[in-house]
Amino acid sequence: MSHVARFVSAAIASATLAIAVAPTDASAANDAALRKKIVAAFSTVKSYRLTVLGTARSLGVWVAPNRYEMTTEIGGGKPVRTVIVGNDYWTFSSGKWEHSGRVSSNLDVDIAGVIRNAKANPAASFTRTADQNLDGKRVGTFAYAFENGTEETCNYDRRTYRVMRCKADEVTILYTKYNDASNRVAKVR
Repeated sequence: MSHVARFVSAAIASATLAIAVAPTDASAANDAALRKKIVAAFSTVKSYRLTVLGTARSLGVWVAPNRYEMTTEIGGGKPVRTVIVGNDYWTFSSGKWEHSGRVSSNLDVDIAGVIRNAKANPAASFTRTADQNLDGKRVGTFAYAFENGTEETCNYDRRTYRVMRCKADEVTILYTKYNDASNRVAKVR
């Protein structure tokens, strides 16, 4: 895998560095109901825009079932364009797409990865936490615990249950433009 591929994967994957918080017995019933509502809300999602904020800034789009296109600014240099299809990683260089290898995580910490993992693991831990204010709007909040014990905290629209932001120790991922017709991933083949 190229150094750019490792960097982009690391930027997204570092979102899993938060400390895990175990749910309380009192919240267990709410966790299952919340998990069901979040998974159901994403059953109709075919695409969205994402912004990754951390040591680098990435702007991108996800298109179902497993396609990402990201533009990442690394240290003030020229932006790097990448596409991930499944686990295949492509980089735009010299006016064309070049296969750069494979990624191992397929961006599991992105909300599409959280939903994929939740479907595969019915016991996945969604812990409802206190509502918060985000951009002047009251939003729901949950923590998601990954199998490796790391956790991220996400805010969702309390009406649609679509996630608006997920945050971990040093990375924040923002989600916008769900099912927007302009959400497209470049053809790399």
